[in-house]
Amino acid sequence: MDTGYRKSFVFCRLFLVCWAFFFFSQVIFSQTESAAPLPDLSNELGNKYYDAVDYLLKNPWMADTLLEEKIRPDLAFSAVIPQMMRYSALRDLVEGGALRTLYIQSGRKYSHFSTGRFQMKASFAELVERNYSRQKMGPYKFILSNTTKARGERARRLESEKWQLRYLVMFVKLMDKRYAHIKWKNDEDKARFYATAFDVGFNRDMRTIERIMTGKTLSRRSKQIKSKYRTGDVAVWFMVNDGHRFRPDHSGRAAAGATND
Repeated sequence: MDTGYRKSFVFCRLFLVCWAFFFFSQVIFSQTESAAPLPDLSNELGNKYYDAVDYLLKNPWMADTLLEEKIRPDLAFSAVIPQMMRYSALRDLVEGGALRTLYIQSGRKYSHFSTGRFQMKASFAELVERNYSRQKMGPYKFILSNTTKARGERARRLESEKWQLRYLVMFVKLMDKRYAHIKWKNDEDKARFYATAFDVGFNRDMRTIERIMTGKTLSRRSKQIKSKYRTGDVAVWFMVNDGHRFRPDHSGRAAAGATND
């Protein structure tokens, strides 16, 4: 009996040691993996990224407006910085006019063109308007019917930088309200999610957005600029490297505005 007991005891100890080794090795591996540094995108992003950041710095009224709306400029800008990299003034002028006319005259099936500095789509603007109006989130009134008049007014709003910023404000407020129950790991985690939602459609459910955000395949929109990074990667890069330039200082004014005084 003693011999059998000792064998069982030794076996149990061996099992516990093996289990402990496996468990802690997995913990260490996961911590190492999660702590992996953000890949260096400086060469990958190119001049278009720095042009976009420079544009935001030269327009401090945007950051000031966001602060007045009680929205953090760094987080809001991180959602649109990937889109700003796709902006081309010439393409917006040449292609945008024709596509806007087609959208106004022919309807929603032509609503997926991108326009303006933030490269917003008419379909995105309409989705924002519908959610904003349904939830009664502010003073703006929109015509939500699928008519030439409604589409024309929406297209004209998208030509305005002030209105594009207003759409961004509404988008952030809608996201904040919808995901108020979520405890984000950090600012970068939230920025990655918001930027992905902005890119692929914030009407999608959270699980779908997260799958797109962390998936191995790139979105088709990213491939258009021949890139190996995802929208969320650019948002995180911005938050880590340039977000501080748009965070409010102690006076409550955006840092971007303070540097231009």
